[in-house]
Amino acid sequence: MGAYGNPDAAIAGMIVGVPNAVESAIAKEDIAYGSPVYGPVGVENVAYGPHKDKAATLLSADLVTSNVITTVINSISVASTFATDHATTMTAHIAAINAKAELVALGITAVAGATNRGIVISAPAGLDLVVTQAVTLGGSQATATITYGTNLKFLGAAAFVQNGGKDWGAGTAKWKAGLSINIVADGTLWVPAESTVADKDPAYAVIGGTGTLGKFNDVSTNNYDIGSFFRSNVNNGLAILEVRGLK
Repeated sequence: MGAYGNPDAAIAGMIVGVPNAVESAIAKEDIAYGSPVYGPVGVENVAYGPHKDKAATLLSADLVTSNVITTVINSISVASTFATDHATTMTAHIAAINAKAELVALGITAVAGATNRGIVISAPAGLDLVVTQAVTLGGSQATATITYGTNLKFLGAAAFVQNGGKDWGAGTAKWKAGLSINIVADGTLWVPAESTVADKDPAYAVIGGTGTLGKFNDVSTNNYDIGSFFRSNVNNGLAILEVRGLK
């Protein structure tokens, strides 16, 4: 039994080879070894794990007379009735979201999307969003698509460290909130990966698309492009990731 115990393949966050550029930041929450690590724009030296802190809604068609659009954000409901035209109603609905006291208290905000059928909802760093949107009444009802993402920037992956007296089972240990953690910003390490991953596949951190939050995979749609590649196949849920810096 060595320092790393007797893992099947490796341990999440275990560094592979040298050299590796390792940076430090204060964990604002518990962060699992091998997890993707993110930081807010304009705030240095703090780190978060992966979160769905951005949600983009998109209607399939314009709103029509007598429609009621209802957006539910983290169980808090905001409804607006059609007034004047589609664009006016959407503007009023965004204003209603931003005026909702419960959402204001959580720091959740909304802005117009790329088109006037869309709304982009943002939460503070570390807060996950759960959003639904529905249109009722009126002569026809548009349907809504919700796409999740993050407003944070990818910093790297959380490195494993050995510390006696703890349970360092593969994939189970983590950095505790408040610690100065080690982040592999440029280098290679073992990370939790989805079963589809193969050597030299482009790497994505799971956010809003296919996969489990906290893992890496090779699916680009609605996941975070970290500008990196895998350097091994999956072995017992882990793969070697080559991190190539801030993205």
